[in-house]
Amino acid sequence: MKLVVDCRWVTGDADDHLSLMSLGLIRALAERRRFVMLVGPKTRLALLPDLPWELFPHPLSPRESLTGRRLNSIDADVLFSPAPTWGGWGRRYGLAIAGGVPQAAPDAPLSERLRLLLWRFPLTRGVMTRRADVIVGVSRAQQRSLITGSAPGQPVVTLHATDTGSDDVSAWRASAEQLEQVLIELDNSRRSARAK
Repeated sequence: MKLVVDCRWVTGDADDHLSLMSLGLIRALAERRRFVMLVGPKTRLALLPDLPWELFPHPLSPRESLTGRRLNSIDADVLFSPAPTWGGWGRRYGLAIAGGVPQAAPDAPLSERLRLLLWRFPLTRGVMTRRADVIVGVSRAQQRSLITGSAPGQPVVTLHATDTGSDDVSAWRASAEQLEQVLIELDNSRRSARAK
């Protein structure tokens, strides 16, 4: 399975919960298997594991809608993103999305702050998450909101992190093991469906 993990939300900001969660989970998953990291212009590569990476537009870029087609060109089998994404159109790979909510940096321009509001509204979050094959939550509270916004029959899985506000690998090892199994099952189910 060619796994791609969206690392574009990793900022290095100690107050950015999505960045901390992403970083902890990415590092713990990298201890278990190799994958291709999807990075953006603002991604802090120095914080990430030493793995292959592909440069893509920032998730807030208007070009994000073309991400699905571009991932098809690198033969991705499964993409995991720690936050909902607009990039699922035209995809031929499995898509697992976590329910992270991005936040603007204190010095972010107004245009970025306004675009980030899309992740706060249930309607737009629902549009982004309903295209996923699997939705992943990192807490029970998040699981409840994800179930509310999911499509009928869409699987919602909750990871069991010991500290969701930490980027410490030890807090995310059990979650990484659980996530890896979810991604393998997603890939296997898509392969079985294509073989029929």
